Amino acid sequence: MSTLADVARLAGVGTGTASRAISGNGYVDPDTRRKVLDAAAELGYRRNAAARALRERRSRVVGLVLPDLHNEFYTASAAVLQADLHAAGYQLLVLATGNDPSGERAAWETLLDRQVDGVVHVPVDPDGTAPPGLPVVQLNRHTRDTTASAVVSDDVAGVADLTRGVLDAGHTDVVAIVGATQLSTSAERLAGFRRAAEDAGLVEDGTDGPRFRVLVTEFSADGGAAAMRRLGDDLPSAVVALSSRLVMGVLRWAGEGGVRIPEDMSLAGLGDPEWFAIWRPAITTFAPPLADMGRHAARRLIAAMSGEEPETGILRLAGEVRTRGSVSTRRRR
Repeated sequence: MSTLADVARLAGVGTGTASRAISGNGYVDPDTRRKVLDAAAELGYRRNAAARALRERRSRVVGLVLPDLHNEFYTASAAVLQADLHAAGYQLLVLATGNDPSGERAAWETLLDRQVDGVVHVPVDPDGTAPPGLPVVQLNRHTRDTTASAVVSDDVAGVADLTRGVLDAGHTDVVAIVGATQLSTSAERLAGFRRAAEDAGLVEDGTDGPRFRVLVTEFSADGGAAAMRRLGDDLPSAVVALSSRLVMGVLRWAGEGGVRIPEDMSLAGLGDPEWFAIWRPAITTFAPPLADMGRHAARRLIAAMSGEEPETGILRLAGEVRTRGSVSTRRRR
């Protein structure tokens, strides 16, 4: 392994000059910088990140803790987050918790061992707490810790608007499918659905007249399909599936059972992966502002890691209802 001294010797400069040229910290004239970088390339020199972290007491690494790596819901947020952190000189280390509190605790241990400078965290345990002294910004979900910093979608308002669109299309028998209700996303999406349904005069689990029902399941395609099977033959005129994975499960169930969307049953969703617009009929949905969420999370975290007073509390960003062909208009009786 070549050393910084080897690079300096080949370039004909001092080690301090070589260090400034490679790190970009401090002035080095362009010709000298080019000589140093050429020498480093010729020798295959790589900076010792661990030694630099010890000197600077900073690793220049940020952790991103996700429930899983398969959910396209986080792609847009993560892409913006990575770009903004990279521009600020940080690299991203991604860990998955498997939607399990024990996996979340293991992730914290790994991040502390790696001495990360900060973390963007999608919580699994609503009562969990971050290690003290570590800058953390929660993304998409938030815990019950009122001192935490979080950037989320305004799901209450967004899902209420989505549901009102379904009801305005004439649907008076509607089912909502949602994930575990201890998660902030589930609780807030369900609150938005209930607000719109009750304002329209629908009765929960009613047996006569306009009604709505709520099915709680896993945030997965399997969970969405299993929830629909629980309905048996008592199908609604419309389903509001409150995640893209749940939408996938409803579509799988409909395909297996020969239920046509939207002729036999309308369907609205949450999130907007590319396939929502490609599917026929395209899926009506509430699209959270994922890129903006990633951008604001990065801004909050970079400020906290730079020693500024950390922003606490929940920042809620408005999303957009996108009306497409999966919700039909029904004549009111």
